[in-house]
Amino acid sequence: MARLMARAVKQSLRFSERAAALSARASFRLAWTVVAVILCTLLAPQPGLTSPGGEPESYGHFDFPTCVRYALVHSEEFLKNRIDIQMRSIDLKDSHSEIFPTIQLITRYYIDRAQSKNDNDTSHGALSVSMFMLNWDIYLALLKIKSQSILVDIGQLSHLDKIGENITNMAKIFYRIYILERMIKAKKQSTAFHKSRVDFFKTRLDQGAIDTVDYKYWAASYRGEVLKVKSMERELEERIASLKTIMGYHPDYYLPLDTRDAASQVLGGFNGQMVTFADIQSANLSLQISAKYEQLQSNRVTASYVALVPKPIIILEQIENQVDRASGFNFALGFDYTVWDGFRRVRDIKRQKLRAMQLKIDRDQLSKKLYENFRRFRGEIDLSGERVSVNREYVKTAELVEERTLMQYKAAQVPYDVYMQKRIDKIETYSNSLLSLQERVQALIDLASIAGGLSRYNARIKY
Repeated sequence: MARLMARAVKQSLRFSERAAALSARASFRLAWTVVAVILCTLLAPQPGLTSPGGEPESYGHFDFPTCVRYALVHSEEFLKNRIDIQMRSIDLKDSHSEIFPTIQLITRYYIDRAQSKNDNDTSHGALSVSMFMLNWDIYLALLKIKSQSILVDIGQLSHLDKIGENITNMAKIFYRIYILERMIKAKKQSTAFHKSRVDFFKTRLDQGAIDTVDYKYWAASYRGEVLKVKSMERELEERIASLKTIMGYHPDYYLPLDTRDAASQVLGGFNGQMVTFADIQSANLSLQISAKYEQLQSNRVTASYVALVPKPIIILEQIENQVDRASGFNFALGFDYTVWDGFRRVRDIKRQKLRAMQLKIDRDQLSKKLYENFRRFRGEIDLSGERVSVNREYVKTAELVEERTLMQYKAAQVPYDVYMQKRIDKIETYSNSLLSLQERVQALIDLASIAGGLSRYNARIKY
């Protein structure tokens, strides 16, 4: 009996030891599981901190080429320019019609008509019909045709210039939207880090480890970050509204944009390396319009000289049943010339020549301004390229610093707020890299704009 009691006691002790061992192992495994979860949370890539090529999850179907095609059809500014071209084409047709003389037919039916005392006068009938060929100036008609043709060309070039200007503005707005979307995403995460740090300092304040002033400073910093996010979101709404206005899109409708790889959508591979000032002089629409105005003024100078030449006159009329005219057919040839006008026509020649000199000076000034812009955009492209390279190095360095600080924090070498500050610094570095990219892209857009427009270098937006 004693042996049985001893054996039961030994078994109960063994069971207690095994239970304690299992409990210790379970606690150890649970502790390591918690540590692993924390490490995974800290080491996992954070949203909004991806590289500048990182993409959101969903997109609309309005990429940049689609926006341009939509604007070409629905923009009211483009419609106004097309109407102006049509009106100038009608004026050109009117000038063509002036080559041929105008025939005028005049009819009268007299209800009561005074009678001549001469019984042999038969020109007192009730019905009077007369036909006249009005005077016309063949020289002036030819000059008008040339002038109106030049005006039509100016209207077409102005329309293309307006399209290029709007596409340039759309490109800048579209890329700015791309930058804002990513900066807002990064700033929201930075705001979350600020909130976490404020909570940490709140705990330290409750423990009496820090002063109230320090806590208020970090709380104000957090509110400042929240305000920055709101400001960016407001700017994003304004940019989208501006894009809708240029496109002719309804302002109250949602515009589903696709901003993936926005730089490639906007530039189409254009890097500005092959553009020379000679290319700008040959392709710039403003210079072409200025040259057309010089042609128009040259035509006006010719017209001022033609005013000194006698005008040919052809009289062709059929008179029937008029009191003060003999009935019958009349045909005559002659010239019309103003003998004295106080030298007004001579002074008009000088006036038109001076105006031509003004237009030539304007074109030279425009060419010099384009050259200055060409050099400035070149410098901005080169400088922004260096900034992009430097900021990329900063981003890589900030990532390494964050990883090192994480290891130091896990080893209890640095406090929690220092680690969070390094994470915030990495986000700020990423935001600066986005801004440097924006500077480079905008400089490339401006260079393409003065060199004939983005559509000349981006095949997806040619029209």
